[in-house]
Amino acid sequence: MEKSWKRCGQSETDVIKVRIAHDNNVNTPLHKSFLKYEELVEEASNGEIDVVILSGGTMGSVQDTFEQCRRGDIEISGSTTSNFATAIPEFAVWESFGLFDDEAHAKRVLESDAGKQLMEPLERHNLVGMGYMELGFRNFSNSKRPIETLDDLKGLKIRGYNSIQIKAWEALGLNTTSVSWGELFTSLQQKMIDGQECAMTSFYTEKFYEAQDYWSLTRHVFTNYLWYANKDFMDSLSEEHRQILMDCAQEAIDYNWELNIETEQSTLDQLRAEGFAVNDVSLEVRREMGRIMNDAIREDIVALCGQEIYDMVMDTVEEQRQS
Repeated sequence: MEKSWKRCGQSETDVIKVRIAHDNNVNTPLHKSFLKYEELVEEASNGEIDVVILSGGTMGSVQDTFEQCRRGDIEISGSTTSNFATAIPEFAVWESFGLFDDEAHAKRVLESDAGKQLMEPLERHNLVGMGYMELGFRNFSNSKRPIETLDDLKGLKIRGYNSIQIKAWEALGLNTTSVSWGELFTSLQQKMIDGQECAMTSFYTEKFYEAQDYWSLTRHVFTNYLWYANKDFMDSLSEEHRQILMDCAQEAIDYNWELNIETEQSTLDQLRAEGFAVNDVSLEVRREMGRIMNDAIREDIVALCGQEIYDMVMDTVEEQRQS
């Protein structure tokens, strides 16, 4: 595929094409945020930059688009940092549990100096970070009882899908078993397992509420979405055009966080309107839950991200708490 950015000899007035590839469908807050970015960039550049969005996995998996962006076949892509913990082990620190009290806390940490520093390893892959959007918190559902205290978790049998996550859940007294995502609904429906944990949108779109009785807002893991661009492409731009792309990215990111919060609240309202049992979990319980889970996996996370990165992020998490 021919690279589309400006080369030597091209005038600054030539249209610069920016291809953005992602794997979300067109109804998601993430895609709508990229549409917002397209609008902002084309307006700010007076049409000198043309943004093309390739959605729904058109260009392949997140691993495919990572490679395509690294090579320069596309200009921009993104993914949750968990998808690249092997290529960029520093990202493993974001897999810790109970880091954030709410979305505002998460945004402060991700946009802090620590969050920016965690984007720097992208440069090893000829990429530069543009910022963090969000996919929301993961919460807990089950067919036995609402989760109001940590004792309510004990003895429940849930899906486990990697060794670190399994170790963390078992530290709370849960039993885990290996179940693929494709088999999860049937396993819940047939009571082979008691519960599972996932993002709000997944709980609703996968109709897990048809096979579960309780949805408890444990907010135990926050899923970020790291937005990145090809470094050679960004370096090839004029300072003005590069600044437009970065400034509009921050505007689109702010829009994304607001839209995602609104979408999750709407989903909660729908669940409650349909009579499904949804309960909040106190901040005190959530913090204790995170402490126990992180104590169980700290050595595993540090082995991946390094002690310096781990301490920097944990210190920032505490500094950015409101109380």
